[in-house]
Amino acid sequence: MHILSVMARSEGLILLIGLFFVVFRKLLTWGIGIDQLLKGETSSNGRSADGEHPHGWGRSVSMGRVQSLAVTAGTALYYVVQVFRNPKRFPELPTILLAVFLGSQAVYLAGEAQTMPRLKNFLQRKMS
Repeated sequence: MHILSVMARSEGLILLIGLFFVVFRKLLTWGIGIDQLLKGETSSNGRSADGEHPHGWGRSVSMGRVQSLAVTAGTALYYVVQVFRNPKRFPELPTILLAVFLGSQAVYLAGEAQTMPRLKNFLQRKMS
């Protein structure tokens, strides 16, 4: 039975390392495009300066995405450090860190919902 658990652990580790290297290689060769990772839609009140984007919609760096990525990366880093400190025990997240993470995601989703024209029209019809 011990050999079975060692084999399962080894295969899982090989799978994770392989996945890491595939994703890392794709990132290095731009196979996974991250150039638009932090950009979100913005409106210029119905006017498009460049003529490229209909109805004045364009793309610029979204502060909601920046803060969401920063909080997510910080939470993930904390979690990984806790796993390395004690690999025999499933780490627990402090309540305050979980609250910050959930608040960050809520702020990001609220910001994304504001840029959705169909949602804005729907809410305006319901409110009036």
